[in-house]
Amino acid sequence: MIQLKNLLRASGRTLLLAALISGAFVSAAQAEEEVGPAFAPPVTKTAIPEIGPGIGLGGPMVVVLDPGHGKTEGHYSGCRFEYEGATYYEDLIVMKIAGYTKEYLEQHTNYKVYLTKDSAEVSVPLDQRAAFAASVQADLFVSQHVDSIAGNGTERNAYGVSSMSPAVGRYNNEIARQSQEAANTILKHLNALGLHNRGLLLKDSQNGTLYPDGSTADYYAIPRYSQMYGIRGFIIEHGYLNHTSDLTLFLSTEEQYKALGEADAKGIIEYLEKAGKAPKLISQ
Repeated sequence: MIQLKNLLRASGRTLLLAALISGAFVSAAQAEEEVGPAFAPPVTKTAIPEIGPGIGLGGPMVVVLDPGHGKTEGHYSGCRFEYEGATYYEDLIVMKIAGYTKEYLEQHTNYKVYLTKDSAEVSVPLDQRAAFAASVQADLFVSQHVDSIAGNGTERNAYGVSSMSPAVGRYNNEIARQSQEAANTILKHLNALGLHNRGLLLKDSQNGTLYPDGSTADYYAIPRYSQMYGIRGFIIEHGYLNHTSDLTLFLSTEEQYKALGEADAKGIIEYLEKAGKAPKLISQ
């Protein structure tokens, strides 16, 4: 069974992963990609938890929310943008969004909801976030982010919401299909707020990483490790921080963060009410 020693501590209903990622400060959202501290050796068969998704089929749904990034070596590792005298940090914004998602789910369902952390002041290694989601038998694992693009998003016409999800047609295909369906359901609710829906962004490993069956691994760490653990998992990007329209209309006030968090929660509820608990994987 996976041992997450020295990484988990209880805080109410929230389990925290407080280990820091080592590495240099980055101003864009690159820390969630395949390179640098985000890339780790594939999770092997022997590392798959003995408890897995779907075992407690009679219990409540389990949702793990992952507020992306966080401080490393004293600096926020997510994207940031300065506008009209204010600086907006992805790390702080997604922590607020995740809090509102958790609050709405707990008010409107009997789901067990966990966060991978409860503060933007810490960051957690990407593979350990997925390992945590597997250890609590997550029926859905949603990593919440804000997007950015080099230069100026308005000038480059980059805006809207999207999801980095696992590709179908290879390792754990059914889990990948369900992850895509869940991601699309959340994107639909975000689109209803007025955000442009850019859809699913699927990308293959760029350095030859393979899944245990020899198929090409996904590029982004969260969907890749989710596939390895056999859990429905993906990234949701909540608009472009450096696109002034996305920023001012959706990413700059507490009311807007609440609307985004609740939209995520409504998408999660709609999907899980239809799909039910995650299937138990047959041993690989």
